[in-house]
Amino acid sequence: MKSFFEKKKIRLIVKSPIHIGGVEQKLTPFEYIHQGQFVYQISEEILALFLKEKGLIDAYIVAVDREGHRFRLLDFFKDNKVTLTEDDLTAISMGRKTRLLGEGLQDYRPFIRDGFGKPYLPGSSIKGVIRTAILYNALKVFKEKDPEAFKETIEKRILDKINSDTRKKQKKFISKEINDQWFENFVLGDKQGSPNTDWLRLLRLSDAYSKIPIETILIPVNILKKDRSWSYKEEGPQQKTTIWIECVPENAVFEFEIIWDKNLLEEFKKKNRDIKLPQSLEDVFENVKSWSADIFNFEKEFLKDNALKKWYEENAISNFRIGFGSGMISTTIAILLNEELRKKIRNYASQNRGYDTAPKSRRVWLKNNKPIPLGWAAIEVMER
Repeated sequence: MKSFFEKKKIRLIVKSPIHIGGVEQKLTPFEYIHQGQFVYQISEEILALFLKEKGLIDAYIVAVDREGHRFRLLDFFKDNKVTLTEDDLTAISMGRKTRLLGEGLQDYRPFIRDGFGKPYLPGSSIKGVIRTAILYNALKVFKEKDPEAFKETIEKRILDKINSDTRKKQKKFISKEINDQWFENFVLGDKQGSPNTDWLRLLRLSDAYSKIPIETILIPVNILKKDRSWSYKEEGPQQKTTIWIECVPENAVFEFEIIWDKNLLEEFKKKNRDIKLPQSLEDVFENVKSWSADIFNFEKEFLKDNALKKWYEENAISNFRIGFGSGMISTTIAILLNEELRKKIRNYASQNRGYDTAPKSRRVWLKNNKPIPLGWAAIEVMER
């Protein structure tokens, strides 16, 4: 019997810390307890039961009202002579604990977890990376074949949009128009040019999980920037700008399934000619490989006089990038655009840095004083 689907099992090996945020954007000492080497993310429901058991409900309400944003849950328990055991912390956090690597923790961004508290990589996030890779490769081929047409239909259109939108209200429409043109401009049945005719309907992905429990890490991320020389962004004298994030660590392994709908592909082909997008999983993987290689080489060249280059020299097998800290280069078609336009996009969509290099900064983790980039992984097809 003919199969209408092409399926592959994919292994993703983390090469540098990956952070993907969830519903909770930021946790404060109001919502976690730091004890020893670990940070415990507190469950509000279990905490309420614990406070009731200890007879501390009223004291808790008074303390929160008095301290406001300065309230720290650990200090509250200490003030009320409650010594928290490992069992207590495991119970009120429902087992959600993260190893802390660094000092000076205040607020932090938690990693996304499912309803059972397991960290995972959402299939939608993985598909978003693949979409970027496919768009990048389609436009790269377009640019190579007809540079003038690329300037006119891509670069000029972006520039015109920026120049006409003086109040910066249409930031998302720059990428949306290009996405619609290259992914949705198809005919399928009686529909055309809509999410229903998006080419990547052909691609389905499961969420990615680890076969074994993962101990997440909590790390301080700094902002490395290039002006006339390299430096770290600072909040004050000798005080680096720091963003604390919960990550899955290097060498963590995830698995997910990717499916290509061959039956739907045939439906697309009936009314669409000269298709320039992938028509098999093999094509998809080649797109990801080409895209990641270009990003990797761009970063290595940009960092040629910085210590961060060493990481790139030692991790050449990395072929996928996802999550927080990936940056403009990894999440857009920026490499294909001329440098002046990249600067204009940065100044329009983010902070106006004038004629400075775009992008000029990278988010990094200083691990033993050695800079590590964020979000890199290696993906491979698993043998069945």
